Amino acid sequence: MIKKTVIFAGEAGQGIDRTAVIFGKIVASQGYSVFIYRDYSSLIRGGHNFSVVTFSDRAVRSHESKADVIIAFDDKSVSEHKESLKKGGVIFSACDVEIEGGDHAINNALLGMLAKHFSFSKNIGLGTLKKEFGKKSGEAERAYNAGYAKDVPLSEFKSRKVDKPMNLTDGNQTVALGAIDSGARVAFYYPMTPATGVFAELEKIKKEKGIIVEQMEDEIAVANATLGASYAGVPVMTGSSGGGLALMSEAVSFAGMAELPIVFYAAQRMGPSTGVPTYTSQGDLKFISNIGPGEFPRLVLIPGDAEESYKATREAFYFAAKYRLPAFIISDKHIAESYSTYGALKSSLPTIKPLPISRGKTYKSYAITESGISPAIAPGGDQIFRATSYEHDEYGYTTEDKTLIKAMNDKRLRKGASLRKELAKFPGVSVYGEGNKQIVFAGSPKGAITDALSDLKGYKAIQIHRLAPFPTAELSKVLGKDFYTVENNSTAQLASLIKEATGLQAKNSLLRYDGRPFVSGDLIKFFK
Repeated sequence: MIKKTVIFAGEAGQGIDRTAVIFGKIVASQGYSVFIYRDYSSLIRGGHNFSVVTFSDRAVRSHESKADVIIAFDDKSVSEHKESLKKGGVIFSACDVEIEGGDHAINNALLGMLAKHFSFSKNIGLGTLKKEFGKKSGEAERAYNAGYAKDVPLSEFKSRKVDKPMNLTDGNQTVALGAIDSGARVAFYYPMTPATGVFAELEKIKKEKGIIVEQMEDEIAVANATLGASYAGVPVMTGSSGGGLALMSEAVSFAGMAELPIVFYAAQRMGPSTGVPTYTSQGDLKFISNIGPGEFPRLVLIPGDAEESYKATREAFYFAAKYRLPAFIISDKHIAESYSTYGALKSSLPTIKPLPISRGKTYKSYAITESGISPAIAPGGDQIFRATSYEHDEYGYTTEDKTLIKAMNDKRLRKGASLRKELAKFPGVSVYGEGNKQIVFAGSPKGAITDALSDLKGYKAIQIHRLAPFPTAELSKVLGKDFYTVENNSTAQLASLIKEATGLQAKNSLLRYDGRPFVSGDLIKFFK
């Protein structure tokens, strides 16, 4: 097996991330699997940022902590990361490169040196730069060629011919693509790391795809605008991180009562409160699973990587529209902003279309049905569609009648039961490997766990894909008494949810809550 890791490090504003991603694209173009972890402070300039690129001829879903090469954009980066360099590793420092050109000429020269170090054909990198910079690639190509011409130590790594290059993207981009493919017509947002990336992607393509994307003054305005768009009958999404979602919680409950389908993208970061804005966490699992006052059905999906984020987005739009309820996609900084290679993104679910306008029919907004699902229309026709945050009768008129209150609660709960029944066709859990000892997880620890499994004899891993409705029956079939959870929080929230649903208590939990994600080496050490 071939597996290499390169650390790109320097100050914010030096193009660390983009340079790392361009190198990742060069490697992916050769058919290698790539994973890129981003570590950066909440500063526009200064501070210390780094990106870790790990690539292999086998599937790789997490980054390594030890590097074969360090690309240092300043002197501090050398001292900061030299302990992470493997024996025989190489450091390329921008301080040692003299080259004419624009602000990022050195970055592209370093890319040329790195490509030569790994014995990639020069044209491979030039082709990637042409795709990246288009008509403005000339200066980047000249700097790359100058770097490639330098004498550098050569590794034993060799390029190879491939029939098809690998795609490279991050979790935010696949959620945005999933929203477009689902038929989203409107997206409202207020910027908050790490959720902003989804809406930045939608901003780029809104004219091409015919979607309305609006940044508003705060999350409360965003949530209420989203309610309005859903009432108008169009597929709509919004999203934020913990603090922003807290401001949206009343609107979430409104959507539950008024039965308005909305997709919420919930990208976790380190808390509590403002916390550490640019670092990862799974501290909001319980919060998001229970967001909004009162009892009402909701769908909460928790993908484990960028590819699953696409599928979860497609499912969120589909089920939100069919069952007229709020649906959540739980991500975090690690999934949202880490890049990885993947195959074709596919889903058999249909694209959601705007609701029709009702004409000439008696319409009950909240007709009591056996399934709990009421027929949906868009306002503007002959019939009136009343949406209200108050308890109501079938026509949407406010009521305090105890019989109607119970009947409407029962109706909404039946809708949840119908959702649970259909979800049985979709995997609620996945099992990796074989063994009597079990590692249970949800979300972003997936990459490090699946990468570690080949070195953990006697262990298998169980992934939970959904927190609400919780896949109790499916998990109970595969879960034994000897299981551990791996979580990026300090209170073992997933273990608590499992116990609540199944009655089974985790033997122990491996918890990380310093804002950093797990790496496979740490897991191997712990479980061995």
